[in-house]
Amino acid sequence: MIIAVAADDAKFRQQLTELLAGQGHRVQAISSLNDALETVKSARPNLLIVAQAGSGAGSFLKRLRESPDQRRLPVLCVDPKAGSSEGVALLDAGADDVIHRPFQPPIFLARVRTLLRRVVWAGEAPEETVTLLTGGPIVLKLVSRQALVSGRPVDLTRLEFDLLAFVMKHPDRAFKRDELLTAVWNYPGTVETRTLDKHVESLRRKMGESSALLQTVHGVGYRFSPPVAR
Repeated sequence: MIIAVAADDAKFRQQLTELLAGQGHRVQAISSLNDALETVKSARPNLLIVAQAGSGAGSFLKRLRESPDQRRLPVLCVDPKAGSSEGVALLDAGADDVIHRPFQPPIFLARVRTLLRRVVWAGEAPEETVTLLTGGPIVLKLVSRQALVSGRPVDLTRLEFDLLAFVMKHPDRAFKRDELLTAVWNYPGTVETRTLDKHVESLRRKMGESSALLQTVHGVGYRFSPPVAR
């Protein structure tokens, strides 16, 4: 998916860009709202993220929604002050969703997925190959959060999906248990828990014959080892 990020703070803009690129999205960075309308028209993004302090964001959204071509473009705004009235003003001006700073990256990415799902389900954009993970018979659709095993839909919990997606992004790499707990559950590495093992057990049951792809590395942790293409 193509996501445009308009943010006047260069460091924050880079952080958002790296988060989105890490999910396989193509990011169009915009440093000023003065250039945003023209950039949106030319880049034709599937989602626009606006992280601009002050009243400029509200004025920009009103101009954006006045354009017939941009009325359906999903917009996620970042409100710099949690609990302020600015978030309400942004929604009234035309934002589809508002997230307050500071926020946890998984929450931000979940909001992004929610808006992109609407685009996909409305038939306005296909779920592209960059947002698909494939490993042998297993396919994960990262935007719509769907899992397929040999073409059959499999109902995964949020954490099961995130765990499988994480190891599939790094095929044949063995991960320690604390690495997975930190990456998927956001637990500190010092936490002792059986949570990971229980989720792996449940995930393997749902994967059926493909469960052998999620391998136990004795004395280390787990790895996803897709079959070699012939």
